[in-house]
Amino acid sequence: MQGSWIVRQSVGSTPCLLGKAVDCNYIRGPKYLEIDVDIDSSTVANGVLGLVIGVIMTLVVDMAFLVQANTTDELPERLIGAVRVSYIELKSAIVPKLEPETS
Repeated sequence: MQGSWIVRQSVGSTPCLLGKAVDCNYIRGPKYLEIDVDIDSSTVANGVLGLVIGVIMTLVVDMAFLVQANTTDELPERLIGAVRVSYIELKSAIVPKLEPETS
C-alpha cells in the first residue's frame, strides 16, 4: 500500500479473511463469482473508510483474493485474482440506479 503514514499504520499489511471481517453476499453464476462486501456491517471497516476517504486520491492499494482451504484435501490454496486500486476520484463515480427487489 502506498499512501500517508497514518493510513498505512491503521490499515496495515496483514491479510484478513474478508468474510469474517465484514458481511458478504456471494452470487455464483455459471462462469463467475460475485462478492458484494457490506463495509457498513463493521465498525472497524467503517472507521478505516472514514480515515482514508479524505486522502483516497493519494492511495495505491494492492489486493489479492484466494479461497481459504479448510482441509488438507483443499490444499494448496490458489490465487483467484488480484487488483490494484489507485488514485480514486470519488467525484467521477457513478451511482447505479438499482431496481427494488420483488419477493
